[in-house]
Amino acid sequence: MTRAWLAVWLLGATVASAAPPADPLPEWRYTLRPGDTLIGVSQRYLARPADWPSVQQLNRIANPYRLVPGSSLRIPLAWLKQTPAPATVQAVSGSVQLALPGDDWRPLSPGASLSAGTRLEVAANSSATLRFADGSVLRVQPGTRLTLDTVSVYAGGGMADTRLRLQQGRVEVGANPRRAPGSRLQVITPSAVAAVRGTRFRVGADATATQQETLTGEVALDAAGRSVAVLAGQGSVAEAGKPPSAPVALLPAPDLTQLPTHLDSLPLAFAWPTLPGAAGWLAQVAPEAGFETVLLEKTGPDPQARFADLPDGDYLLRVRAADSRGLQGQDAQHGFTLNARPFAPLLTAPGERVRQAQPVLAWSAVVGADAYRFQLARADDPATPLAESTQPGTQWQPAEALAPGAYVWRVASVAGADMGPFSPARRLVFDPLPGAPDLGAADAVFRDGALSLRLPPPPAGLRYLATVSSDAAQAAVLWRGDSADGSLVVSPLDPAPVYLGVRLVEADGSAGPVAVRRLDPPPPAWTPWLLVLPLLFAL
Repeated sequence: MTRAWLAVWLLGATVASAAPPADPLPEWRYTLRPGDTLIGVSQRYLARPADWPSVQQLNRIANPYRLVPGSSLRIPLAWLKQTPAPATVQAVSGSVQLALPGDDWRPLSPGASLSAGTRLEVAANSSATLRFADGSVLRVQPGTRLTLDTVSVYAGGGMADTRLRLQQGRVEVGANPRRAPGSRLQVITPSAVAAVRGTRFRVGADATATQQETLTGEVALDAAGRSVAVLAGQGSVAEAGKPPSAPVALLPAPDLTQLPTHLDSLPLAFAWPTLPGAAGWLAQVAPEAGFETVLLEKTGPDPQARFADLPDGDYLLRVRAADSRGLQGQDAQHGFTLNARPFAPLLTAPGERVRQAQPVLAWSAVVGADAYRFQLARADDPATPLAESTQPGTQWQPAEALAPGAYVWRVASVAGADMGPFSPARRLVFDPLPGAPDLGAADAVFRDGALSLRLPPPPAGLRYLATVSSDAAQAAVLWRGDSADGSLVVSPLDPAPVYLGVRLVEADGSAGPVAVRRLDPPPPAWTPWLLVLPLLFAL
């Protein structure tokens, strides 16, 4: 296992008094070539060439003019020349600002060279990736403030010296991937100084504490005069003025296997199983596996994340849990494809229940869409459309009456040759109004200045609404009433021809068509003696 070193001194709330940590490998080893002399090597590489006697003494060289080619010459890093080696901006996402000493803030651009003294501010849902002279990579996370204190190389470019001042936020470091001897990278926080070599790790900082998580290699964490070894898969917290906490295992990677791989609507919504010990969660979205460009980031206490917007394309979701001390655990990644454009229209009318056999179905217009794909299907067989069309308008009406029952319908936007996702299916129930009642079986009785009616009992949930008028058009209304059982009594009413209008009414007031019938009172009941009365008058 490769071994990297991290040394941390907790120095209070400011970094002005922070001293660089002791370097466990402070020397450069130069391989002597034919013709090399100690004075010549010192002139090429030492910051003070006149210090060559010190090199002679350190290497126990008897004759500085007779050196053995192929042997190693030990030179402390502190004695070597340093030349500037600006960092290169590999990737930028979102809003990242930089400023040099005495200059105003301006946007950071990919490909830029960053010299010592450069300050960076990374906004929310933004990120930047920097590469240093020895190949070390720094991924600056959203919400971070950082200053490049030193970016230089020793000995003509053979080794790099990189010192970063992290005021707030989080960075992920892949230090010295080529394992070049002598290269070093320091991350200075408000409460700690971290010096690393040849490992992958994370550092999070605020004004009171530093969280350090080792992903590969091994880290020695020093604080307040104490040291702990933090192995790969472990983390430790160094609070200001306190020794580092005992290393603990990082939380494992969460299970993202049940998340969808294809999404067709916004906002993006992800939810995954929780983990024992998880006190918070971090979710990030990037277009590549290395997460050099973090497009979106969410933190929260629950195992879920929602992102408002993202262009269509292929992405990776990265999720990790954090424990109660703020140590972030192992990563899990999940690939997904977003195809949400052109956006689906909003279905506006009608509501779920319709009474018309040929209802008008309507939806909103979508900017950029030049047509719409419409589908109607039975609710019990949504995969088999009964009606389907592509049209420029924003409404559809069936050419023939629908059969009573439940349906689902949906619409997708079309822009040129690109059809977007369908809207969520909307339920439509065609529930016809009750038909006109049959008045042929109505039993009407005129008696004692009243009209009594007996209709068949109405269907369950319905009642009769009746009108008695003196004309067929039901304009001259003599009486109105309703009945839940079919019996009606109209009183007072003269024994004269009338028109009965009856319709079935539902509980919500919806009424069916009216049936009209003329009712004639029976002729007068003449007694037999009245028939002979004219004969009596004739005698």
